[in-house]
Amino acid sequence: MKNKNIKPHNPKFKFSALVVLGNTFLMLLVMILSFYYFHNKLKAAGLDKKSGYEVYEKHYAFLSDNREQDFWNEVYEGALKEGKEKKIYVERFGSKLFADYSKGELMRMAIDAAVDGIILEGDGEAATRELVKEAENKNIPVITVLKDSSNSIRRCFVGINSYNLGQEYGRQVLKLRSKDTRRIFVLVDENSADSSQNITLLGIRDTMEKELGSNHGMEIKALAVNNEDEFSPEETIRDIIMDPENMPDIMICLNSTYTQCAYQAVVDHNKVGKINIIGYYDSENILNAIEKGIIFSSISVDTEQMGSLCVQALEEYTLTGHVSDYLPVDTKLITAGNVSEYYSGGEE
Repeated sequence: MKNKNIKPHNPKFKFSALVVLGNTFLMLLVMILSFYYFHNKLKAAGLDKKSGYEVYEKHYAFLSDNREQDFWNEVYEGALKEGKEKKIYVERFGSKLFADYSKGELMRMAIDAAVDGIILEGDGEAATRELVKEAENKNIPVITVLKDSSNSIRRCFVGINSYNLGQEYGRQVLKLRSKDTRRIFVLVDENSADSSQNITLLGIRDTMEKELGSNHGMEIKALAVNNEDEFSPEETIRDIIMDPENMPDIMICLNSTYTQCAYQAVVDHNKVGKINIIGYYDSENILNAIEKGIIFSSISVDTEQMGSLCVQALEEYTLTGHVSDYLPVDTKLITAGNVSEYYSGGEE
């Protein structure tokens, strides 16, 4: 006899249950896949918990002109590395903005952001001195790097002694010159208002006069290079070497951009051996040119040390209220005799 309390099987109920179960499983699968996808995205960006996020105690702004990016990238990396060791975030101000802002505009942003310190490529502009003054009045110490802001109230200058740099260039000219050397052109930035270029030029002249006397018969001339846009230096230097009546015997380049442009120009216009170059910086192209004898020598600065010293100077001032007015950065002379030491994997 059948049990009357048992209800007959309902196919519709079974189907509904399977649909609900299937949807639940699908939702769980989507959630798992979504979590996995976004976790990988965060990991790639260095923002996942496993990668860890840094907690910083201070925030410094790093400001420089847009030119010579390779050089400034290396200086910034030195500052960033030193900052991380001290739990300080050093931000390359303006690097993630869509528009290009001037150094002055970026400094205004840094002041308004109330950062704990500013590392600034200095210059001789009055507007820069005013911004430095405003920052200091708001208890934001300022360190200038590579180029100083004369007569400003910055706390410290981290860079090269311009006169000593000129003396080294002068010694290189003395090694390079021949009895036929008549014109020595020093390529300088026509837009620079600071005095460092003039001091470097003085160091060159003093070194040569000390060795040869004031009547050495060579013209040492500063030539201003147009920096209106990224192609202007190349055009100016090309015009210099293509002037047959005033073509230099030796060109001294005071920054990496001029060195690269001069090297390329003498190659492109068949002036190798007719114009000798004494350069600045140690990019792969410059090192190759030294090895090939196109560039006689180059003076390069320890960029990592430069960036590191900037952070150290700000930290010392923050902790003690005092810091040296000037911190010198090491330089290195690169010639055909030691160029192999500076290639990737060598001393660098």
